[in-house]
Amino acid sequence: MLFNITFLALNGHAAITDIDTDHGLAPEIDGDIDKSNSEWKNATKEEIYLTGLSPTDKGILVDLWVMQNDSDLYISVQFNLETHKLTEYVGIVISESGATSNDSFVDAKILQFTNLGTIRENYKYRDYYIFNNQFFEDREVHGDAAAKLEGSKIIYEFQIPTNSTEDAQDANLDFGESYAFKIIYGEAFNNPGRFIKSEIVFIDINYPKDKPLNPWILYHNILCIIIFCGLIGLFALYIYKITVIKKKIKRIT
Repeated sequence: MLFNITFLALNGHAAITDIDTDHGLAPEIDGDIDKSNSEWKNATKEEIYLTGLSPTDKGILVDLWVMQNDSDLYISVQFNLETHKLTEYVGIVISESGATSNDSFVDAKILQFTNLGTIRENYKYRDYYIFNNQFFEDREVHGDAAAKLEGSKIIYEFQIPTNSTEDAQDANLDFGESYAFKIIYGEAFNNPGRFIKSEIVFIDINYPKDKPLNPWILYHNILCIIIFCGLIGLFALYIYKITVIKKKIKRIT
């Protein structure tokens, strides 16, 4: 009984995951992971459960991949369902820096299908700002998202700008800061705040890594230093010779 209770508690109300992002090449946001191009190779990969309000809700097991480059944060949400809803949606809800309460979430990036699983399935990427727990569409859309269903598995990909936005309706993901990200899942998009399953993770936005110095540039710089020092030496020798000649001329005269 103790084991079962503990298992249900961990799955229903899992401890918040803290994700330290790594840098990598930007993936193409198309809902398809191209292994031949090593897409998402450097992503930090975690398994989380999106759960509802019930403590016994088994939830949806999700593969969560997170990666960044100098300008954007990339998040992939992947899961299997026996039956996907036509109007299924997944969203990324973002808090202010270091905040965790529901009142602190200020931004949302949502991708919603209108006819998932049909021959001509369509989806729409939506950008929202949150005020008093209400979702309002942004005047300007920032970021991008795409998704693709393959059998029972669906892949969502999100691109979220970092450390660059001047739009007050977007969360400004500063380098060196940690933010709470709520991953939400819903079956019908009439109010994005009425999702049925969710989970919160912390994501650390790291500073860009210093790019390794090209060895040819290093050799070029060393050669320039050698030539410059040689020229200085020749110039000093020239001045010395002139000084010696002047002294000899004075003695002769």
